[in-house]
Amino acid sequence: MRQIASVLILISIALFTVNASKCEDDILTQLKSGTVCQNTDTACQTALNTFLTCGVNCAQNNSSDSAIGLCVKTSCSNITNETVKGFYNKMLACFDSVLFFSALIVLLSLLF
Repeated sequence: MRQIASVLILISIALFTVNASKCEDDILTQLKSGTVCQNTDTACQTALNTFLTCGVNCAQNNSSDSAIGLCVKTSCSNITNETVKGFYNKMLACFDSVLFFSALIVLLSLLF
């Protein structure tokens, strides 16, 4: 029974890893390709630049992933542009899933 549970946990970890990695890749691709905002939408571009500057400041002032995430959630959430707000929400969901995955790995390592 313990072997079956172990196999199911490993399969879950593999599936979760793929989803978390894809989530991060999608966000980075959007940023690198400049597809978060349309080229002609200057309000969106300004809001995105403000948000990214805030995120960079959080990363420079905090050392752990959870502290950076908390800083971004509390300090960078005042986004008025709907497109950037959608990107922000997607980024937070992705970040939370990666943190959840890290916590899951720690818990599993304690079980075995």
